[in-house]
Amino acid sequence: MKVMKRYIRVLLLLPLLACSDWFDVVPDNENIPDKKFFGDENAFYNALVDVYTQLRSTDLYGGNLTLSMLEFMSQDLAPYNTPSSDLSQFRYDTPENSARIATVMQKMYRAIASCNKVLDEITHTDVYFYNAGQKEIITGELYALRGALHFDLLRLFHPSVTQEPDFVGLPYMTQFDTEPSAPQSSSQLLGHILDDLAQAATLLKEYDPILTGWDYTSTSPGQIDNRLRTFFANYYAVTALQARVYLYMGNYEMALERAQETFTHLQNVEASSQLFYYVSPGKYNSDFCFSREHIWGISSMPDGFTALSDTMFATRKIRVRSDLAAVFPDVNDTRFREWFTRQDDGSYTLQHKFGASTLLSGYIYNASGGESDLPARIPVIKLGEVALIAAEALNHDNRPDEAAEWLIELQTSKRSTIVEQLKTEGKLSVETVATAIRDEYQREFWGEGQRFFFHKRMGDSRIASYSGDSIDISNEQYTWPIPAGTLSVNLQ
Repeated sequence: MKVMKRYIRVLLLLPLLACSDWFDVVPDNENIPDKKFFGDENAFYNALVDVYTQLRSTDLYGGNLTLSMLEFMSQDLAPYNTPSSDLSQFRYDTPENSARIATVMQKMYRAIASCNKVLDEITHTDVYFYNAGQKEIITGELYALRGALHFDLLRLFHPSVTQEPDFVGLPYMTQFDTEPSAPQSSSQLLGHILDDLAQAATLLKEYDPILTGWDYTSTSPGQIDNRLRTFFANYYAVTALQARVYLYMGNYEMALERAQETFTHLQNVEASSQLFYYVSPGKYNSDFCFSREHIWGISSMPDGFTALSDTMFATRKIRVRSDLAAVFPDVNDTRFREWFTRQDDGSYTLQHKFGASTLLSGYIYNASGGESDLPARIPVIKLGEVALIAAEALNHDNRPDEAAEWLIELQTSKRSTIVEQLKTEGKLSVETVATAIRDEYQREFWGEGQRFFFHKRMGDSRIASYSGDSIDISNEQYTWPIPAGTLSVNLQ
């Protein structure tokens, strides 16, 4: 393995800028030496921000792990060229897709190495942090990021843990500038992931301002802005990720507990101060990706995720699955009405959800105190998924009536009454609720790269195809091949 260069790519932030300005004024490609950089409180915050900047690249969540690759694997998008056609047939060994998969692994471990570098520096620093709790928040987020990134690597490159818990493949990296750790089993990796998320939750629960909600007071230069906490791996993002991990493991009791903890934000914080909540019909304006439902979403530049969406759906007219109308039997469903654009031939594109027509308002305040709009952001984990986790856990415990209430609340926010009608007609059962949960996974995650993992977790051997038919998928095809050669996370 090559020796990693002793610097990390960091998003530069001017100390006197409002701490929200990095969303739209700072370039993504700056390099600075590490030891000379970590000289004050702001430097650690900037280094944390750099990790998020790495994640929004087209190589990762701004493309390959959402629209560019996983959505073709889940059959939600119809292929338009050879690489996307290969992905839709689960052919990962072609030259182009092999290269993209190797890039995903390298970039993910590079981001993990960045987390490890900053964790090492912040653990041993003698820098004084003027803003109370800021050191703990930054440290907690770094643990959360490290755990979350390893979990997605696990979901991509290891078989389903419920089927092959002893599969040995990837290392869990906790050190910077070392040889890769020995490959570990899926069960071992999950143990480390949960340890990191637990450490993050402990630190963030003590200090994260998301716990008290939106604060209208001004933020001091260099202070973490509580109005922007859903752009970061906040405390509730961690509890939601814990719920996701526990469900993937088949630990329904802990999945439910963590899901319920996530929803305490809606119970403990007044509605006017909540940082995430269900978007009621008529309250989203031009925010077609419903960003207020994102417990954690990654910011994107106008020439990033939004531009990719417009290229795919406005320019290339890439179609979604041909059975869209069957997926949304309730035509009043807000998601169907706002996300999709009908073409002359009767097909649909996912044109508005992440495209230029989507603008996020109310998040950013400039120096004069006014708001500025942001392009659509990349959802990492949403309120709807946590509700589905809770519903599945309750249903697994033979409590379909309670499970249905989580689904009804989700669907009501989207002007859908499907489960409410089942309840009214006395048709709630473990079987009907299980079907309703599966149907909601079909509706809720378009363009987000999550539904493929649902099929993998459920062990589905046949899934709906983009053509309107269905396609066989094996356990092997649910798993990306680990690229040959030595793992390299060279930071350059």
